[in-house]
Amino acid sequence: MVGLGYLLYNFVLVVLFFFIFPFFLVKIRLSKGDLHGERWGFYPPELLEKVEKKPYFWFHAASVGEVKVTLSLLKEMRKLYPHYGFLVSANTPQGREIASQGHGVDAAMLAPLDLPWIVRRTVELIRPHAFLVAETELWPNLLREVKKTGIPVILFNGRISGRSYKFYRPLRFLFQGVLKNFDALCLKSSADRERMARLGADPKAIHITGDLKFHQLFTLAGNEKVKLRQELRIPKGAPVFIAGSTHEGEEGVILQIFKELKVDFPQLILVLAPRHLQRISQVEKILDSQGVRWVKRTMRGSELQVAEVILLDTVGELATFYGLGTVIFVGGSLSKVGGHNILEVLAHGKGVVFGPHMENFSEIAHLVLEKGAGMQVRTSGELKKVLKRLLDNPHLRQEMGERGLSLLQGHQGALEKTLEIVSSLVRG
Repeated sequence: MVGLGYLLYNFVLVVLFFFIFPFFLVKIRLSKGDLHGERWGFYPPELLEKVEKKPYFWFHAASVGEVKVTLSLLKEMRKLYPHYGFLVSANTPQGREIASQGHGVDAAMLAPLDLPWIVRRTVELIRPHAFLVAETELWPNLLREVKKTGIPVILFNGRISGRSYKFYRPLRFLFQGVLKNFDALCLKSSADRERMARLGADPKAIHITGDLKFHQLFTLAGNEKVKLRQELRIPKGAPVFIAGSTHEGEEGVILQIFKELKVDFPQLILVLAPRHLQRISQVEKILDSQGVRWVKRTMRGSELQVAEVILLDTVGELATFYGLGTVIFVGGSLSKVGGHNILEVLAHGKGVVFGPHMENFSEIAHLVLEKGAGMQVRTSGELKKVLKRLLDNPHLRQEMGERGLSLLQGHQGALEKTLEIVSSLVRG
């Protein structure tokens, strides 16, 4: 049944490939071929030269958020295996960019398309010493080809959300074979363990290690904070409202609330950070329609002196920017997206506000609310009331921030548990 599952998967994949191949060619031509060769298993000479010189650990992550989690594990593994190289692949150019800038990363690349002949070529070129996969990156052909080499295959910070489980369950005939490729599945919670086991994972390979996101710290020193405020031309003492990882339908709401809050807090500055940079032009039109003075983060010069709104149009800076926030809202939660990582806010000693749709981070959201480190709102009206209350009450903000740090400190240990399992499987 497992072999039949792979056969069906590859049949569908090949059929889709021939339909979308012309679109890929157009995309490659428009972008002058930048990076897209990596998706087809063709890599720059400098990367191939690196992997020829010494054995490499290959980490794979989906995009920016997963890459950041990967870097926290990679940093500690580098200490244990100083003579090895470290390669990170990502599904998105933004994730690849963050990986390439990561401390301890020797090489970064876009993940290969999950077509048998492409992943086979990639695995043969890299010849990894071990393959470590972040969260829920279950690419059947890639995992199968890596497993054939006999190296350890490890899932770390693994999770299966309720929504993902509903998707995977009808495909159990395929994914029970896919999950068998893992020598170890390091999962966040008992709920993840139950879902993985139902999908066909070997119970003996499953370990509950906790969530590595609790180990992500983005402390911004006082002098760094002052320097960043000066760079952004934020007046001294002006409160800062940060709306991070926003999605379509949220920016308009945020801007309306911001304008209403300005009546009581005339110095208030908004930092608006859309989740996907391809939406920047769309958000620019929304800003223009709202009649606010705005600039992009990438702008420089005197224009910044008149900005009410700073549009964050860079990759990888949002977690740092949270350190500037007086009040912070994390998006993807008013829209039915499922939420985003709110622990990045807590790491700065800040309280966090989020909307009703936190399905992708339900356990974390529950912990944050239970600890009193965050507030959940159901409507835009509630969001405005909560933000006004926090802006009016520095003592409440401080209390929430302290509770958030306490929550993070109380959930340490995932990194150590994961390292212990990796070390037990990896030679050298």
